[in-house]
Amino acid sequence: MDTDWIKIYWDFMIKEDFENAIPLKDLHFPESFFKYRRLSEKTIETLEDNYIWLAEISSLNDPFECSIQFDNDECLREYYASKKFITNFNSITGQDLTKQEIEILTTDEKPYERFIEICGKRKIQLQLTAKQQIDKIQQRWKEIIDESTQNLRICSFSTVKYSLLLWSHYSLDHKGICLEYNFQNHELVRPFIQPVLYSDKVHKIGKFEDYTTMQMIGSSLIKSIDWKYEREWRLTIFKQKEKFPQKVTVEKPKAIYLGTCFYKNDKKLISKFLGIAKNKNIQVYQMDKHPTEFRLIEKKNTTDNNVFTK
Repeated sequence: MDTDWIKIYWDFMIKEDFENAIPLKDLHFPESFFKYRRLSEKTIETLEDNYIWLAEISSLNDPFECSIQFDNDECLREYYASKKFITNFNSITGQDLTKQEIEILTTDEKPYERFIEICGKRKIQLQLTAKQQIDKIQQRWKEIIDESTQNLRICSFSTVKYSLLLWSHYSLDHKGICLEYNFQNHELVRPFIQPVLYSDKVHKIGKFEDYTTMQMIGSSLIKSIDWKYEREWRLTIFKQKEKFPQKVTVEKPKAIYLGTCFYKNDKKLISKFLGIAKNKNIQVYQMDKHPTEFRLIEKKNTTDNNVFTK
């Protein structure tokens, strides 16, 4: 599958170039999105009430979610140029920096190393080592990111239904189900669902001030290349004033796929789930193992083969 367009799309979005981003996404918009779930009362409720659930970032299974790297040196250069730093330096040390020293601090490739040299020449004892200073900056970055991501909620989908790993990881070892959705005409989902970009590098930006809403959303759309098999698209909703939905109403699924071990679930849950699917007239398919290959196949028209009374 050609995914080179996703990086181009992501760059457009980060730059808020929606004029180019939206048509590119529309050109590659999938006909179907697949949601893997374990069979539970919550899953049954989402089917019965026609909604999808938006999860908090902190509840996801990837510790690198929304990771972003700031340019420490760029942030330091900006800080050294600020009136706050110059005033604090005078207040703490009783000395004034020269224009030449400030010029060095705001232009050098390694500003903190130059700051150490300047303090050394002035016989000023520093309270923090270079490593401690970087750690302090990184901690501040983390606090900002953690605070920002509390304003995001997402719902993840895949564009594949035959993935052995997805069935194992998100459908309780093939005992769960996979719901197929069509979002072509959904007025809320379609504009806000976007492809995930897989990379071996954490996204890097310059300064605090560069961390915009789109940068925040963009960071939620980058994952390690190890997750590439998921072929994920994410519906990302961010808090606007006091409105922060956890549910999004959707049309009933196009189809439902049962895991190869689906009938190991509680019989009452099975009966309830399949009964709702039947009442909603949703086509149900049974996933099965291919007889000679390591892949899944689906049994078509299983509703005509007594799947509800198995």
